[in-house]
Amino acid sequence: MKRLFLSIFVFAFSLSPVWSEVVTGVFKTNPSEDTGGYLHIEFGACPDNKQLSCGTIKEAIKKDGSKNTAYEHLGKLMVWNMKDAGQGKYKGGKIWDPSENNEDGSKKIYNSKMALNGNVLRVDGCILFFCKGQDWQQIN
Repeated sequence: MKRLFLSIFVFAFSLSPVWSEVVTGVFKTNPSEDTGGYLHIEFGACPDNKQLSCGTIKEAIKKDGSKNTAYEHLGKLMVWNMKDAGQGKYKGGKIWDPSENNEDGSKKIYNSKMALNGNVLRVDGCILFFCKGQDWQQIN
């Protein structure tokens, strides 16, 4: 009987990653200070690890509300490898700001954390202990 209970206990805890929450839906970024445009980021499970959340640039919207179908970063990952930390919080991921590049032209990538509260996703990019973030509104 003890072996049966122990087996069930070990089996149940080995499945716990399956219960990880993944952020899903499309979220609207804040308008750019430079252009007034914004992005729609589609969240779901990461392609290479279904336990983690990733966000892909689905659409770019111009200041006038029209779609920017020529936006060069459509379909690219903007947020990746966000691990569920419980209670609507996510950590350990990365975020890329498509409006910024390093001096050598490479992408600026930041450590990231997120918090989901209702239809608002707080997304922070951090360097060491300094974080800068935005509140993104879920649109569907």
